[in-house]
Amino acid sequence: MENIEIETTQNVDIQYNIASIGDRVVAQIIDLLIVGGYAIAMIFILSFIGNMFSGSPYYYPTATFIVLYLPFFLYDFLCELFLNGQSFGKKLIKIKVVKIDGSQPGIGSYFLRWLIKPVDVFFTYGSVGIITMLINGKGQRLGDLAANTTVIKLKQEVKLEEILLPKTAINYEVKFPQVILLSDKDIQVIKDVLNYRKNTDAFSYQNILEKAKVSISNKTGVQSEMNALFFLDTIIKDYSFLNSN
Repeated sequence: MENIEIETTQNVDIQYNIASIGDRVVAQIIDLLIVGGYAIAMIFILSFIGNMFSGSPYYYPTATFIVLYLPFFLYDFLCELFLNGQSFGKKLIKIKVVKIDGSQPGIGSYFLRWLIKPVDVFFTYGSVGIITMLINGKGQRLGDLAANTTVIKLKQEVKLEEILLPKTAINYEVKFPQVILLSDKDIQVIKDVLNYRKNTDAFSYQNILEKAKVSISNKTGVQSEMNALFFLDTIIKDYSFLNSN
């Protein structure tokens, strides 16, 4: 499975797996079921509204149809725009749209993906999108190539100890009280960095640790000669203690 490096807000590169074609197909099927259900529901609603307001000078069937079915046509664009690169199908499968360079996709990127999707998926029964993804090796269909995006697989196999903050002793002494400036998201990034050692060589892992240390030091104002690995581990322990007492 191909990988891609995404730069976090802490300027640390984390490697993610590119979503497989199977993941994307399943997510697309889920989305089609959702929009299909929506379309059927709108048929009954339009029929109900038509019967209720038939003959009224304030009832405009065409305008009502457009308003009710606009979300149907804009489903992918609106979902990815407001759900941070995910549709409901992508959320269930745990995949997400990202920029190849690691930056956050903007409205233009999501719009290009939506605009070209009929060519990739609907008009060609998915053949153009699948062939393009197989050829380029980065999980990109035509819409992704135009928008400079791809779809990554979010972490699924999460151990309990990776979710919970480590327990600290009652008499634990906080080394860096400045950790109160950090957020839960910052701590999760640190945990991801610490768990990243199984996916890379020792030299690359040490480089990632050092970058993470510099980023956290800049954010908290903490200056320490402590080894990067022990520093990050201490940050997590301090944060855990201060947020559990």
